[in-house]
Amino acid sequence: MYEVVLTLHNFLRWAVLFFGLWAVAQPQPRPAALFAHALTLQVVLGLLLAFVSPLFQGALAALGEVMRAGGEPRYFVAEHWVGGLLALGLAHAGLARARKGGSPRLFFALSLLVLLLSIPWFRPLLRL
Repeated sequence: MYEVVLTLHNFLRWAVLFFGLWAVAQPQPRPAALFAHALTLQVVLGLLLAFVSPLFQGALAALGEVMRAGGEPRYFVAEHWVGGLLALGLAHAGLARARKGGSPRLFFALSLLVLLLSIPWFRPLLRL
């Protein structure tokens, strides 16, 4: 189950980035909704991964040591999911603004920036 969820999470990353770029380029309700909802699904898959990932579960078991040592386990326990939740909040704020007729471009651009900083670029870009 872990490999399936990780692969889905990995592939969905590219759809989220595409929809995010589209939402910044064309800040209208449809691209805004696709971005926010794809990102919501991405976060849900990420939360599921937290429960089934041996890396995440092992890091939680030795949290103090992981936080001191840094590295990949700390990244996933501390930074990765926080960035995802922050990006999700910004994307949904942009969606709300788009639905009200305002300009959500700043919210989407900030959300994309946080996402780009939160993606583990040191990991394989595509998991097959």
